[in-house]
Amino acid sequence: MKNYPKGIFALVVFALFSCAKDDGVDIEVSNEPNINITLVGEDLERVYQYEYDSSSGLEVQSDLTQELGLGSSYLTLRQKGDVLSFYIFSSGNFSLIQKNVETGQSSINSNFYTENNERNILWGTNDDENIYLGIFEPQGTSNFGVLTIDNANGMQRQLMIEEDIQISYQPIYHQGKLLLTYRDGLDNYKVAVVETATNNVIKRLDFGELVPNIFIDGMDDVVILKSESGENYSYTIYDTNTFEQIEEVEFPLTRYFDPGILTARFIGKELFYYSLYVQPAEVRFGPASFNFTTNSETLVDMERIVRRVEAESGKSIQLLSQGIDEQTGSYLVGYVEVNDNDQLEGGALIISSKGELIKNIELPFVPTYFLIKD
Repeated sequence: MKNYPKGIFALVVFALFSCAKDDGVDIEVSNEPNINITLVGEDLERVYQYEYDSSSGLEVQSDLTQELGLGSSYLTLRQKGDVLSFYIFSSGNFSLIQKNVETGQSSINSNFYTENNERNILWGTNDDENIYLGIFEPQGTSNFGVLTIDNANGMQRQLMIEEDIQISYQPIYHQGKLLLTYRDGLDNYKVAVVETATNNVIKRLDFGELVPNIFIDGMDDVVILKSESGENYSYTIYDTNTFEQIEEVEFPLTRYFDPGILTARFIGKELFYYSLYVQPAEVRFGPASFNFTTNSETLVDMERIVRRVEAESGKSIQLLSQGIDEQTGSYLVGYVEVNDNDQLEGGALIISSKGELIKNIELPFVPTYFLIKD
């Protein structure tokens, strides 16, 4: 399960607006691979889906607000395979709008949960049959649990994970399991693995002061990186079905990642990810990779790329969203234009593994989430 963190988008959009422009204006294309991307984005009022196929040059933009009745104030976007799930909160009720991007089929589960005095809702995710809500219960406490709601009949069941935690990070749903990262009351990082079919915690990983970062590899196994606040790294690969360790590797990376979900992929003998720039800087983040053969890190000069885009377009931009295309080893970066008009526009950059700008796709909205292709 993948998620788009709405809070990051809100912080940027609060102060940034852009000017109108003609569609389809590109930066020079250089050695463009055969790449097929789908992304979701929004302007001030509407939500959009955009598809680009480099082999055919096909570009398709859909208005999800018109198609689904979806507003840009939705809480969270989750992805499971081809299905996108948009969580909405309005008038004290949570609703779920879903779309299959392959078939075009959509559905809505209106008011599946009503806010009440029993508990606080932290996050939501789902599979085909159930909705899973992270909760603090009783309300006002930090007793962490999961509330499962049956999509068909609305029946609820509850599972308490741990009492009095400090913070719960965004969840990952993957092949019948919830991966729940949190920090307990003693400052220890933990990952609870919940088997959703039985509603039981089947594994609880205690990392102590080590910061865990999680992603799913190309074999559909779970990868957890862990470090001492960005130093002395190792990663462990866990079998998705049994959650037994498959492999553990230490490597000399010095790079801090926030706990929980990590935008990363293993491609060949390298780990692809995004690094945070020390602020103040011209950009917030940039593509990076670690080569396990040479034990060395390569950082893409994202400031150079941004300066090039700004010079050729005549517009200032700020980076916003991240993606990685595993098939081509390309980085996908969404940006917002920084101007003082009353429109919100941006674009998507396709960057090669060598750090070269392949394409700049200018869009009449801001990309906020790149779909991960299986």
